[in-house]
Amino acid sequence: MIEDAATYRTKEQVLCDLAKALPFSPESLAANRAGKLSPEQTKKLSKRCLKPVILTLLFALGPLIFWTHSEASSQDISFGAGFLALIHEITHLSDMFDAHGKLGGVILLGSILISLGIAGLLAWTAPVALCLDLIEGRVIMKEGRVVAREETINRPNGRDPIEKYFFSLRYLSMPVNLKAYRALEAGSIYLVYLLPRSEQLTSIEPKIEGEPEPPAEQPASQPVAAQDSAVRI
Repeated sequence: MIEDAATYRTKEQVLCDLAKALPFSPESLAANRAGKLSPEQTKKLSKRCLKPVILTLLFALGPLIFWTHSEASSQDISFGAGFLALIHEITHLSDMFDAHGKLGGVILLGSILISLGIAGLLAWTAPVALCLDLIEGRVIMKEGRVVAREETINRPNGRDPIEKYFFSLRYLSMPVNLKAYRALEAGSIYLVYLLPRSEQLTSIEPKIEGEPEPPAEQPASQPVAAQDSAVRI
């Protein structure tokens, strides 16, 4: 990171720049200091979990609901009874082919198996650790020297390379955006707040050392003793 050597930012300014870049609000930082996710952060991070979860449920349940409704309508029975009839047909292939024909049975069974396979792949790629962190809502803090680093991935055909940015704290490598990369005062000591399982960065602040303690006050008797000594002299 190239910075103007003459530029100086206080820790408060660094915190303000990081909060704008990541971003996180003062309320979120206060919640993270208390070991909790703020409602704002929960809502923001939930979007990363909702899409794969919804797609997984759609592929897993969609064909079952469709064919259950078809069974219930064709046999004029309730939806629950239609589901039981569908399960019976799937587990007794001869009955399924008798009821739907070979082509219909292959379409029924194939659509269910393919959809379940897609649902399994989606569930495998879903951010399970992040979802569990959001359910628990707990934030942990790690302290140490943080360094901003850049990673460049060259692409074929002379296209512009892909640039990725990270905050590194010992073994931790936390993806960030370009603004956050530029906002960090590299090499300083920071308090890093993150989720325990997914190690998702929620907020970060420079560590502000405590002010030096004021010197202890002299006992009130000492000035009096000094005055007595002066009088005797």
